[in-house]
Amino acid sequence: MVEEVTPPTAGLDWACRLLFGSGGRVAARRRGEPAPVGFERAEAYLALPRAANPRLLVPLGSPQAAATALARNHDATSKKARLARAALGAGLRVGLTQRVADRVDVFVDPALSPAERPQHLLTEHLREMFGRRDLEMAVILGVPRLNRKPVLQVLASDGTVVGYVKAAWNDLTAGLVRNEARVLADLAAALPASFVPPAFVAAGPWGDLELIAASALPNAARPDPAQVFEPPMAVIAEIAGLWGRSTAPLADSPYWAGVRERLAFQGGSELVERAVDWIERHHGHDTIAFGAWHGDFTPWNMARLGDTTYLWDWERAASAPAGLDLLHFLFQSVCRFDHQTPADAVEICSERTPALLSALDVPPATEPALWLLYRLELLLRYDEARMTGVLARPSKIHEGILEMFDRDMEG
Repeated sequence: MVEEVTPPTAGLDWACRLLFGSGGRVAARRRGEPAPVGFERAEAYLALPRAANPRLLVPLGSPQAAATALARNHDATSKKARLARAALGAGLRVGLTQRVADRVDVFVDPALSPAERPQHLLTEHLREMFGRRDLEMAVILGVPRLNRKPVLQVLASDGTVVGYVKAAWNDLTAGLVRNEARVLADLAAALPASFVPPAFVAAGPWGDLELIAASALPNAARPDPAQVFEPPMAVIAEIAGLWGRSTAPLADSPYWAGVRERLAFQGGSELVERAVDWIERHHGHDTIAFGAWHGDFTPWNMARLGDTTYLWDWERAASAPAGLDLLHFLFQSVCRFDHQTPADAVEICSERTPALLSALDVPPATEPALWLLYRLELLLRYDEARMTGVLARPSKIHEGILEMFDRDMEG
């Protein structure tokens, strides 16, 4: 029997320590816990669906903001999750959810001056960042995963979503947030034609956190399965050319040097080291087309409304072999929506990729190497998470990819 390991980023206490534990001048208390002596209540949240592993903290300062936070919680992608979210929303409107859910009250030291409050109370800091006083903060925690970080949904009191803020809390997530700030600045100058990214608002440290704030993009209903699997090729092609295109033998490329640097820095597992050496032996002389990639190009990181594609979550954007965004889109869609194993997902996706790679000016003959490089990228990300203590146990995708490399290298 496999022992269940609680992820270190699970639980309400973890979120409260990150967001409301500022130097003793702010304190969070759960329902039934006494308020700190002499402090005054500043705000309150509901932890949903449960305190043991909350996905969302809903602000209680505005009914309209609370309703929007539930309606636009993008983590609820399954039918079961959407039904649960609807039930919570209905309960919130009649007061039932407030009575049964775990409540968090945030208290502040009343001795804090108005000028000091933004240094200690995160909501006040966000009001300064966005230049508005009528703002509430919902906290999207999502599921415990490799790069889990709180995403702060910034809402006007009338329920309008004003923007989103990512709160990085360790070296891994801080590096991702800083990278996204650089990429959003580049995109603002590039004026892309086939997609719309968020507008950069601000970035920088707040206490022990590293923040990046960006504008909100339009919301959209989930596409039906027939639409999910159609990658927007014009968008993928434009992203690939953002920083120029080039070709080089894999082993001689700056990209491969970067892979070697990541491996050395992370102290990768023996299997990952073997996989890097094996790929270099078998494909190091292959001429690869290079460009840029979004790094997490999936249906749940975009909205397609009419002829416009809105695209967010740019934290993994980097120089890479052209075509990796396409493989990621197809592979992740098949794994998530069709619940296929990694090996079966690669086989299914490989039926489509040669023709689609040609549309990206990527030689279809390099497809086997690209799938190996994509799978290697996922392993490197898991090693990053392991090194920073985020990963409690391997996922099914991680285990499946490890098994695939084992078979590859034994053949």
